[in-house]
Amino acid sequence: MKKNVLILGLVAFFSLSARAGLLVDPYIGYGSYGTTADLADAEFSGKGFTALGSRLGYSFLLVSAGIDYEMDTFSDGKRTNMSAFVGVDLPILLRFWAEYTFNSDLEFDDLNSNIDIAFKNGQSFGIGFTGLPLLSINLEIETAKYALEASGGDIDLDWASYLLSVSFPLDF
Repeated sequence: MKKNVLILGLVAFFSLSARAGLLVDPYIGYGSYGTTADLADAEFSGKGFTALGSRLGYSFLLVSAGIDYEMDTFSDGKRTNMSAFVGVDLPILLRFWAEYTFNSDLEFDDLNSNIDIAFKNGQSFGIGFTGLPLLSINLEIETAKYALEASGGDIDLDWASYLLSVSFPLDF
């Protein structure tokens, strides 16, 4: 009996330690975004964008944390985000994560060159379905704030987006 308990304890110890390691989670997706500015009737919505990115971090048992780098391309510009994320992978085929964006570059092709876009803050929340072998289907909701700095003054710009993506999470 003692031998069986010892073997079971060793198996549990090695299986727990095998779940800790490097997390690489590349993803690709399509989303929709909307922006609002503090100008009279300045609202743009329903525009689509494609996203390509990867989460790189550390995972231990059910919890993961790290950095997310995302590149978005839309019809009249592009955007890159760098975020810190914390996530939970549940054994019921779901995973959740939250991100705090600490750096974002937003560029519009048709914007006047005298206007600079400064990033203020941003956050996002996501949920993923992990029922498929080696794949995760994700839905992410993001909000961000920017300031358009022009000679006439600053204009606040709010960004809101939904992203549907497919990722390939790997734990090493």
